[in-house]
Amino acid sequence: MTQQPILVVDDDPILRGALARILRAEGLTVVEAADEEAAVSLAREHVPRVVVLDDSRPGLDGEGLLHRLRADLREQAPRTVLLTTGHHPEARAAALGVFGLCKPFRVEDLLDALDAHRPLVE
Repeated sequence: MTQQPILVVDDDPILRGALARILRAEGLTVVEAADEEAAVSLAREHVPRVVVLDDSRPGLDGEGLLHRLRADLREQAPRTVLLTTGHHPEARAAALGVFGLCKPFRVEDLLDALDAHRPLVE
């Protein structure tokens, strides 16, 4: 059985690449998107088990892209880890029904968030 990938969406190529390398080092399959159109296209093609999504991006922000993915993929919409900044990210993430991580975050916290989603999708 092919492993459902993790979709990493971030307009910053350095952060996106670093996240992808970390996740691949953990044995995970990763696909990367720099913008909303690539994210939607890759989500349709690969049906990821989790999306790691940067909230502060040019164009459609993380929340807008989250809603678009949910509308487009419906029951196949992946769980989401929202990378955010600012005050009260946990409350905002909870209101959106996602797991929130405030930047800067520890790699261990990201891996814990992905592990928390594992039983829900495997």
